[in-house]
Amino acid sequence: PERGQHHPARMAGGAHRALSYLAVMHVEQARELALAMPGASEAPHFDKVAFRCGPKKPGGKPGRIFMTLWVEDYRAVLMLDTEQQADLLARDPEVFFPVPNKWGENGATFVELAKAGTSTFEQAMTLAYERAKR
Repeated sequence: PERGQHHPARMAGGAHRALSYLAVMHVEQARELALAMPGASEAPHFDKVAFRCGPKKPGGKPGRIFMTLWVEDYRAVLMLDTEQQADLLARDPEVFFPVPNKWGENGATFVELAKAGTSTFEQAMTLAYERAKR
């Protein structure tokens, strides 16, 4: 789908589209992968769902956000640095693109879940998680 459209399950398509859909990320998979990161937690963040790394010290305030899920848009936002963002954009511009605001200028990166394979997504999400832990 084009940016802003919903995932393939909500779109008309033939068997080829159905087969390719099996290889893409699903929102629930993205959620499960985020929560599998050590110490990760999920909480509402404005009208989205945010995933944070654990606190830097036991009993401390929650860690930084490494990902938000935009369920309605079938996207995730990864909080990367600008070098990581540039690398992902160069490797796979159909999957990754900057959030179109100041956050994006500082590394916040959209992931089109309907176009991202599980491995690609997990690698990028791990970068965001590791950055948030610093």
